[in-house]
Amino acid sequence: MKQKINRNTLWCEIFANYIAECGIKNVCISPGSRSTPLTLAFSHNKFFRIFPIVDERSSGFFALGLAKSSNSPTIVITTSGTAVAELYPAIIEAYYQRIPLIICTADRPAYLRNQGANQTINQDNIYRNHIRYFADAGLPQLKHSGMNRLKSITGKAVRISRFVNPGPVHINFPFDKPFEPDIYTDDVSSDLLIKLQATDNKEIKIKQNSTAAIKTFVDTVKRKRRGIIICGFNNYGKEFISSLVEFSFKSGYPVFADGSSGLRYGQHSKSNIIENFNALIRSDLFLKKFDPEIILQVGGSATSNPVHDFIKSSRAEKILINQYGDRNDPSLSAKKRIRINPLELFNSANLLLKDRRKNKDWLRPIAEMNNKLNDLKKQLFDIKPVLYEPVIVHTLINHLPADCNLMISNSLPIRDIDFFSTCSEKRIKVDTNRGASGIDGITSTALGIAANSSRPTFLITGDLAFFHDLNGLHNSLKFKIPLTVILINNGGGGIFESLPISRFGKIFRDNFSTPLKLEFEKIVKAFNGIYYIVDETKGFINALRKSSNSKSLSVIEIRTDARLSKIFRSEFWETATGEIEKYINDNSG
Repeated sequence: MKQKINRNTLWCEIFANYIAECGIKNVCISPGSRSTPLTLAFSHNKFFRIFPIVDERSSGFFALGLAKSSNSPTIVITTSGTAVAELYPAIIEAYYQRIPLIICTADRPAYLRNQGANQTINQDNIYRNHIRYFADAGLPQLKHSGMNRLKSITGKAVRISRFVNPGPVHINFPFDKPFEPDIYTDDVSSDLLIKLQATDNKEIKIKQNSTAAIKTFVDTVKRKRRGIIICGFNNYGKEFISSLVEFSFKSGYPVFADGSSGLRYGQHSKSNIIENFNALIRSDLFLKKFDPEIILQVGGSATSNPVHDFIKSSRAEKILINQYGDRNDPSLSAKKRIRINPLELFNSANLLLKDRRKNKDWLRPIAEMNNKLNDLKKQLFDIKPVLYEPVIVHTLINHLPADCNLMISNSLPIRDIDFFSTCSEKRIKVDTNRGASGIDGITSTALGIAANSSRPTFLITGDLAFFHDLNGLHNSLKFKIPLTVILINNGGGGIFESLPISRFGKIFRDNFSTPLKLEFEKIVKAFNGIYYIVDETKGFINALRKSSNSKSLSVIEIRTDARLSKIFRSEFWETATGEIEKYINDNSG
């Protein structure tokens, strides 16, 4: 018995069914004609959760947020031409964060490339510098060999993005017309159709055998009593955090928890977690007295340049620890990398290490200085209004609700979080785009995180980053996603106030500070958002409380003075250094 089919439709249905069997649920689709077969295949399959997003750049970053929040790949579908290029910023970020995205781009047939065909560019491995795997699916076929190849490249893409070499992968799908399923291209037998649609889905997780590396690592730790663990950005899970805290106690090594790591927040936060390390390492006396024998760097690289300088100048043995052997070392001074899942490493080390809690000469003074700096922050920050940018992050962490998400924008917000946020027992899940550290797509990423979470989600961002991703606000309106945005408006480019270029008068004002002079209230209300403007701490706290219970977009704008904030930071560092050196001198034997 013959059955009429559209080969484009069948091809994409087989692809979508394979993805569904892998358990990948979230799909972001931007509209376009050439991608019609892919869009129909995924939207007709009830397994998938579909997010239609007009702007491809926003779609890519929204997908990134979904993948972060779900710990599963997100499918991204777009049409051909420049739409493909719009995804590139999110792909770059996903590449450096190792976030799994499966990018599906529709394309004209290869014979139309470089022939003046409309909306046709060379999409062949277009993301080659920032992709973990690429395959061109070729034009749809009704042969076993063609279908088997499609299934093979799909399985490989899923396995690589999830397990083998996590990150974004790209499958390019050329299509000839017709695209619509009710316009038929072929008559096929029912038996052949059943055989073509059969799947053989096998996912294989990569298991590592690291016994020798673990033993060498433990022997090294046993020899080195003065150690520091530096944790950069990563999606650290509860199991890892518990193992890390146990290792910290057993080794006697304090944990320098980067502001992007999220390790400062939760029940473990008082367990050898040092959040004021940026202040400690600014003291020459501290660097002299507390140069470690070993530095273990876990996850991504640190946020602050002073930490990179500290690592570079230290005489310590430096070891990078991450599952895929990534060289996250801007200091260029680490001579050893351990390619292993950090959870496996610390779990095994904890079984082999004896407890060093009695050896307090190294850890105790670092912890005491950290506590003194927290007292200093409370003393200085509690008397200043939120018009000073460091006070905003101090107040925010203290008044966020328990068990929430916090997305931190790049530029000044992540640095102020890193420098000034204090540990809290509240569970706050931190996310950042610290892979490439751009300010594009920040709001879309936050909304992607919120869309896949039942917890309230907050975003702290600057006016330029907010402006860069205004299109992303539409996702909140369309999908009814609640998000609270703390919008720090310092007149644009406030971070440049801290750089030497700020000395260059008119050139600096015209080309770096770039004030936007926008009425954000009108923009927020255009997206049906709730808008607050605050200029004192009590108003900020009240706005946070109200927005936490809101079911829609809320934006809290705080207009600050970048120059005054810069002065305040400098005064804090000077006072903190004095406190550190007084403690060291008072406790020198």
